[in-house]
Amino acid sequence: FFRAKLLAHEINKFQPDVIHIMETQHAGYLTDRALNTVKSKPRVILSIWGSDLFWFQRFAKHRSRIKSVLNKVDLLVMECHRDRELALTLGFEGDFFESMPATGGMNTELLAQKARQIPAKERKWIAVKGYSGFVGQGKDAMKVISEIENQITDFSVMVYSAGLGTQWFARRLQKKMGTRLVIARKHKLSNNDIEEMFLKSRAALGLSLSDGLPATVKEAMSMGAFPVQTSTSCAGEWFINGATGILVEPNEITNIATALMRVLSDDELVESALIDNLIKAEQLFSETVLKEKAKKLYSSIIETKNLS
Repeated sequence: FFRAKLLAHEINKFQPDVIHIMETQHAGYLTDRALNTVKSKPRVILSIWGSDLFWFQRFAKHRSRIKSVLNKVDLLVMECHRDRELALTLGFEGDFFESMPATGGMNTELLAQKARQIPAKERKWIAVKGYSGFVGQGKDAMKVISEIENQITDFSVMVYSAGLGTQWFARRLQKKMGTRLVIARKHKLSNNDIEEMFLKSRAALGLSLSDGLPATVKEAMSMGAFPVQTSTSCAGEWFINGATGILVEPNEITNIATALMRVLSDDELVESALIDNLIKAEQLFSETVLKEKAKKLYSSIIETKNLS
């Protein structure tokens, strides 16, 4: 309550023409409360992050609060059409902006130059997202690795952003795999470490119960690692399932293991995907492209309001 009151005070004092809300459950709910008491409501942009709608709309308490936020939004920015449809079912009546990644742009030209130096078929690492928060399934990802451990003796595995549950399971598996399994807790790896990891990885495995466009899928595509991602994300709207990435169902350990083994054994698949994904990354994720989209975003709402 106090934070909402403080924000309302600042809005009244500053009198912004536009407020851009980045994420719903924290920033959105707070701004919604504040806007209930301001003297004059500015135009509002909301950028949907990952699970904002897809996960939280299934809970009654959150559903009502999401509807309240959307009722105040003039322009909605999403990562995929899935969230567009959800917003409509939740009563949104404003305008939609074209899909764009919530995590911003990358120097895709430089990353592509580096990625092309290491053919996908020669890469001997598997990058595994170990996040085990409220929707992360890092522990399941380790179960997948455990199931195929005897078949991937030529590969090493990097488990990054590992939660406590993932770390516990990974350490048990490490007794079998030895130095071929490297465990990095959340926040341990630097940006350069992450870049190095994807550039040497043949496959990137990410499992979760809900997501938008995972930043790790965007990074994998930009650096030549073949993404294997749960269908509960928006990833399928950014890569071609079965050709430049593979969608898997959460909790289906054996099927996920089969999909991962396909990536590790099919040289033609990963080489073709590397070429196509680097081109697509330049078109979709480059800093230049997303800067222009951001300009277009703000211009559109400014023109609508006839601001100078």
